[in-house]
Amino acid sequence: MADNDKFEQKLSRMEEISKALSDPETDLQKAVDLYEEGMKLANEVDTELSKIERRIEIVTSRPGESPDGVLTEEYKQPSDF
Repeated sequence: MADNDKFEQKLSRMEEISKALSDPETDLQKAVDLYEEGMKLANEVDTELSKIERRIEIVTSRPGESPDGVLTEEYKQPSDF
């Protein structure tokens, strides 16, 4: 199964959990179990999104600039060459 499919399944499950927690018919113990599962999934999704964000920062950083935006060498505009 592709990572994207797993990610989408986690988001889908989180939506299901949110709906169940909003349902007044959900008993307290079930709500606690669902909340616990939802928090675990939220942390996993957050970790995955942080990794993706970091990859995007690396890809979009300018030459001579670290992904954190710190210049590691003098940046030259293409017209400066």
